[in-house]
Amino acid sequence: MSMFADDASWIVMPGATMYNTQEIRKYLEKAMKNLPKFAVKDIHPPVVSGDILTHEYIHEVRLQDGREGQIPAAVVMELSNGKINQIRYYIDKLEAAKQMAKGVINKRAVTGIVKQVDQLLNP
Repeated sequence: MSMFADDASWIVMPGATMYNTQEIRKYLEKAMKNLPKFAVKDIHPPVVSGDILTHEYIHEVRLQDGREGQIPAAVVMELSNGKINQIRYYIDKLEAAKQMAKGVINKRAVTGIVKQVDQLLNP
């Protein structure tokens, strides 16, 4: 947490925003508690341009119930005076749902949504 400015923010796109280091700590502790396995695998190495760092990677995760996934994500960090001011965290929630849906009905629903999105993006 020492890498963050006191008034840093962490934005999960879309989803949630934490507005200070205490909220960021709670978010990370809760996430790690739910993920017995959490690793980051680079897609591309981090890129720094001025006070902005970007990084594309894969989350390799395992949930408490044993389900596993490899979820694409990207992060944009804004830095100032050697501290992180803001993180914008983009995670492919549809890919996560596709890999980690539980139960026949949920898997079928996610598969249908994925097909619709694919048709829109790849006409």
